[in-house]
Amino acid sequence: MTVYRFRATPLTPIHVGDGNTLAPEDYLIEGDHLIQFNRAATLREMKPETRRQLEERLDRNDFQAAQELLRKSVEPRHQRCRIQIGAESKADLRKAVGNPLDPVVRQRAVRGFVRNPLTGRPYLPGSSIKGAIRTAVVNHYTEKHLPGIQPRVQPLVDQANTRRNAWKTLETEALNFEFRQLQEDPFRLVKVADAELPADRTRVDKVWPVKRDGQEDTRGIQMHFERLLSRGDGIEDGGFVVELELDERAAGDARVKVGRRLDFETIRRACIRFYAGRILAERRRFFADARPPEAIFGARGLIKINPDKVLVAKSIQERGLLLRVGRFSHFESLSVDHLRQGWNVQARRSITEGSSRTLCRCRSDTDGASMALPFGWLLLELEGQS
Repeated sequence: MTVYRFRATPLTPIHVGDGNTLAPEDYLIEGDHLIQFNRAATLREMKPETRRQLEERLDRNDFQAAQELLRKSVEPRHQRCRIQIGAESKADLRKAVGNPLDPVVRQRAVRGFVRNPLTGRPYLPGSSIKGAIRTAVVNHYTEKHLPGIQPRVQPLVDQANTRRNAWKTLETEALNFEFRQLQEDPFRLVKVADAELPADRTRVDKVWPVKRDGQEDTRGIQMHFERLLSRGDGIEDGGFVVELELDERAAGDARVKVGRRLDFETIRRACIRFYAGRILAERRRFFADARPPEAIFGARGLIKINPDKVLVAKSIQERGLLLRVGRFSHFESLSVDHLRQGWNVQARRSITEGSSRTLCRCRSDTDGASMALPFGWLLLELEGQS
């Protein structure tokens, strides 16, 4: 069993949530921070006179005054976490705090980052990274063996009632493993540990969708997400380590019944090739007229985006991984080339490319200059192995 340790740098914002949202009564805004607090504990420890005042305000339906009183009763011990908040989110969420009965304003909930329930610290789930690796490896072997795989998988992709079984069949064929004999996940040979993040490396920011023509899609509600700060914000190093564990000896054991190589170099190069292709395709489709994001994706000049290709520096080719993780990765990064097919719910038709991207405004200097960037791009640079 070999453990590979990587220094991780988010190239663009990344969000991985736990499905929960923060309503206006769950937080307060103090300076440039959003403070999530334990509402139940605050109420439980409230002084009798303050509780009486709170009940009076609720009896007369003065919910705004009631929430103000609740927030004033929050003590440091009631605080769950303090999160940086961007200027646009702060302005919008202050309106939500001040208008508790407005149904439109109340929809401006905050989607938080997944956190360790014991420490309260945000973390990047190993499952998110492993899932991204899995897609790239399956794509790698699908490309190599497409003539034999496509006839088996394409009919499943084309039919709505069989589409959900397409991935299982594709993975079985691409990895050439015997599912009947191997009842476990073939990627059990690859393990990625959860990576705890520094407390000061997330921020709540407003996000918005844009169409192919660059116009903002205004049909949806305002969205605010806690996301990782990235190179777009001037962060040179994400400040955390990702550990990948690979059982290469078992991968080569004939009894495992996986017919393709799952060694480190195959995994690493599959990730670089697949996700570099996704960067280029996304750039062509959505950002062809935008300011070149080389300073962001470039990671100190390690990645260069040309009109017809993405050039990855030799140091990354030899030691790095390029991935896309988390929410707003979009289905093109979650499916393989040549067999890619999604479903447009509104148009009620199948698609091979999405029609919008979700962006977040990043600020990379003290003068407030900003750049709107897509979500999910992560660079891993190998530091050592044991």
